[in-house]
Amino acid sequence: MKNNDEKKPKTGLIILICTLAVILGGAAFGYSKYKQFTSHEVNRAQRRGEPQTDITLTVEDGSSVRDIAALLEEKGVIDNSLQFVYLCKKEGEGANFQPGEYVFNNYMSFEDVCDVLESGRVDDNQIKVTIKEGAWITEIASQLEQAGLCSSDEFMEACNSRDYDYDFVAAIPDRENLLEGYLFPDTYYFSTDMTAHDIVDRMLSRFDEIFDVSLKGGAQLNNITVDEAVIMASLIESEARYPDDRSKISSVIYNRLDEGMRLQMDASVLYALGEKRERLLYEDLDVEEEHNTYYVDGLPIGPIGNPGKACLEAAVAPAESNYLYYVVENQETGEHYFTNDYNDFINASNRYKQTLDQ
Repeated sequence: MKNNDEKKPKTGLIILICTLAVILGGAAFGYSKYKQFTSHEVNRAQRRGEPQTDITLTVEDGSSVRDIAALLEEKGVIDNSLQFVYLCKKEGEGANFQPGEYVFNNYMSFEDVCDVLESGRVDDNQIKVTIKEGAWITEIASQLEQAGLCSSDEFMEACNSRDYDYDFVAAIPDRENLLEGYLFPDTYYFSTDMTAHDIVDRMLSRFDEIFDVSLKGGAQLNNITVDEAVIMASLIESEARYPDDRSKISSVIYNRLDEGMRLQMDASVLYALGEKRERLLYEDLDVEEEHNTYYVDGLPIGPIGNPGKACLEAAVAPAESNYLYYVVENQETGEHYFTNDYNDFINASNRYKQTLDQ
């Protein structure tokens, strides 16, 4: 009969062999991953047996290689944005990537993707259009007509249609300028063969991307609908020039609504009048129009422009405050003075008026 001491060498050898096997297996796995990461095969959809699919996306002005890589991964053109960024650095790519609308597919190699990004636009029939934050639907219509993409009337007709496959469109209450507020301001590349309906759909698609789960959750937490959030954001966009004021103005909206006070926001009067100008007259405040927050209780009937992301975020995440009033304090920056005291507000207003008279 063998004693335990005679078994120990064999047991130790087995442990050593198993340890070496694990190390070698790990090394082999790591090396295969490294080879995969450094390979110019950036999307393995074909190897996975997925069908080849065309993918259209827009690269915005000012996008970095990391921004583009993240977009390519999000849309399924590549599998790993970090791999793409690494290959760009290794191969010296990225400096000549251009903004524009592109058509890729999920079978393309690294070289194929770079060639497309360096080519510029898909074709010469694209027109770049930049929609500014807060633009009115009528201003966008005029801008598109001047760009030669569609007539103003065609665009306005498309903006009063519900023929778009988005839940938020179906939920908009009936009103004039139906899609005001939902035409997301951004830089677009529109093809000249696009219809007004196509152009509107592109803007709505961008809104759908921006108003994501986080923003929807913020709206729910504040017990408001998506439409109410868009209306609030349009008011904030029209009133806030100074970035830090956005959430404060949002808090004023919530606080005045809670107090049963009319919002009395000057920008809503301009929208009700249908013209933008530097100063309002006292008689303008009395215009009987449902966008005029001096005339209606609560929120206006609809948005008074098309807000950007920052104001949409402010609408669902107001600052914690008891502010009920605000007035411009710095004419150059647009920064506002906020208070919950009416007399304090009047004094601040008088101080601002004195700066205008100087």
